[in-house]
Amino acid sequence: MPINKYESHNEQNASNPICAGPIPGAFSSKARILHLYHDLMNLYGDWANASVLAMELQSRGREVVVDRKSVGDDINFSDYCFIHIGSGTERSLRACMNDISRFRDVFLAEIENGLHVLATGNSHELFGRTVTESGGIEYDTLCLLDFKTFHGDSRVNGDSICKASFLPEKLIGFINRASGGQSGEIERPFTVEMGPGSDDTSFTEGIRYKNVLGTYLTGPVLVRNPPLLRYLADLLTVDTLHTGDDIYGNGLFFSSQNAAYNMALRELEERQKRLSR
Repeated sequence: MPINKYESHNEQNASNPICAGPIPGAFSSKARILHLYHDLMNLYGDWANASVLAMELQSRGREVVVDRKSVGDDINFSDYCFIHIGSGTERSLRACMNDISRFRDVFLAEIENGLHVLATGNSHELFGRTVTESGGIEYDTLCLLDFKTFHGDSRVNGDSICKASFLPEKLIGFINRASGGQSGEIERPFTVEMGPGSDDTSFTEGIRYKNVLGTYLTGPVLVRNPPLLRYLADLLTVDTLHTGDDIYGNGLFFSSQNAAYNMALRELEERQKRLSR
């Protein structure tokens, strides 16, 4: 089950002696989101995941700050309630691992304490044990979960429909990964109904550990999937009163987002039926 150290402490909690003060990175005043490696891992407009999450939190009455950091920058992970890493080339992925290794212990400690992380595309490969590139070069990754990734010489891609273990709605997106795949007996949060899985023979994909969620789905995934967007926002605002007031004028966007999701899902399911005949 997801845990949430990074919860808001509103005025009601301020009088509660158990809640002595705001938790670093929490929503006591501002929600701080970090788009990590925004320049290297942004192949499919991944910047929009952080932006649309900020819009959703704003619609719930929160002031939001989105920071962008990359290779060589100083990072205090405890400043943030949510971190997003997007998709990039295999070369960029290795550059990111070389950089994040200097923060490995601190980053993993914050994850254990409940930090929320969304890793889309190949960036979730960073949370396994190793990545072996198509030329045979192997490098260590964060070792959060017990799986290994192997890159082949070709590409595996296509539109995808997935069923999440934690949502009633289906998720959609586009997958474009190196052939090969992943090995390791870990629980996968997504069952693939259409499209490629985590390896060339699998019908599951993704990773989940505490509040870390990873998937090969791109799109950007939070723009294309309002159910997942709302789910993550719910986790980040568990004790926040949502008045429903559209103070930022985002209502038209969200209604259009829902309509686009329903249309795209319907078209993909119709395509799936035609291909299965």
